[in-house]
This record gives sequence, structure tokens and C-alpha cells, in this order.
Amino acid sequence: MIKTLSTHEEVDAALRLRHDVFREELKWVEPSEDGLDRDEYDAFSQGIGVFNEKNEIIGHVRLISAPDPFMIEKDFSSLLPEDNSFKKNTGMAEATRTCIRKDVRTDRYSSMTMAHLIYKALYHWSKQHESTELVTIVERRYYLLLKRSKFPFKPVGEFTPIGDGMMSGVITLKWSEFDEVVKEKRPDFYDWFVNLPDFAPSRLLSRGLY
Repeated sequence: MIKTLSTHEEVDAALRLRHDVFREELKWVEPSEDGLDRDEYDAFSQGIGVFNEKNEIIGHVRLISAPDPFMIEKDFSSLLPEDNSFKKNTGMAEATRTCIRKDVRTDRYSSMTMAHLIYKALYHWSKQHESTELVTIVERRYYLLLKRSKFPFKPVGEFTPIGDGMMSGVITLKWSEFDEVVKEKRPDFYDWFVNLPDFAPSRLLSRGLY
């Protein structure tokens, strides 16, 4: 199940997952005493979670819509080109704190399936909120996997080591280009990507189920 986070329990579980990945594993931020990864961006962002059959959160992504402040403008400004060529526009949304639970990432197939599920959620969230462009920070090896999947992401600048030395960079994706490229090159995948199964119980729709 993929849904927007709507309860205290879901948000708390997402913050713990984020802490495990970004503070304990990647060491992008110092660990917190309560084991939760919080920052000022949580006040105006939307979290989306991927849940397994046990209702455990195993994947997460957070979305910030322009004109609200982006992490790349402050926390990761060093990844932006010095010539100020990166331009933030009104139709842009930033995906941050994208992560998959470590045990799920041990299998490459499961990891890529999870990545596709998360980006499918981003696609439908963007369509619902009239967001035309996505910007995010990824590891270089993950960027290459996305390119092999035919996602037309474009790097904004050079990939640079951050945190525990992971080569990371800012990339952007226009959803109109995704529609054009992936529909042509991977029609079966595109059909799965843009369509949602009609199985959700009506009682769950108010909770933001995708």
C-alpha cells in the first residue's frame, strides 16, 4: 500500500525510518536522542509511505512544493552550480528524505521495485497537485539505475561526495518528458505506472490512499 501519511503513528514510523537511513547509515545528520529524524521542512511538506502486508513502513519520500523553501537551496546548496543556472519555478516540487528500509534493499530486484513504486506515487501526487517538475538529490549510482529505467532525469551540476562520502547530486525531471519518453520506450511499464488499481476500500480514501 502506498499512501500519504495521515496519522501520528504513520508519521512517527516514517521519522524513525528516516533516522535509520540518513542519520545512522548515511551520516548526513547527527543522530538524535529520540531516534527520530525531524527538521524545519516537515512543517510544510507532505510525506508518502510504502507499507508492506504487515502495515510496516518500508519506504518513504517527502515532497515540498514551490514556493516553500527547498533543502537544496540551503542544506545542499553546495551541490548547485556556481553559475546560478538552476532556476526554481512555480510548478516544481522537491522530493527529499527518499529512503527504503535497509533489509528491503538487500535484494536488487526488490530495491528497484520499491524505487518504481515510490516514483509512481510521486507521479500521481504531482498530477493531483498540478506539479510539472521534480527536483531531488540522489547518489550517482542510483541516478544511473534511473537512467537505465528510461527516466529522463537531468543532472543540475556535478556529483559531489557528501555525508559518508557518497557521490550525490541534484537531478530534475519534467513529467511531460517522462510521459513522452517512457511511453515510447517502455509502453508496458508506462501503462502500469500511470494507472492505479481500483481496489481501495472507500473507508480508506479519506486517509490519502493511492
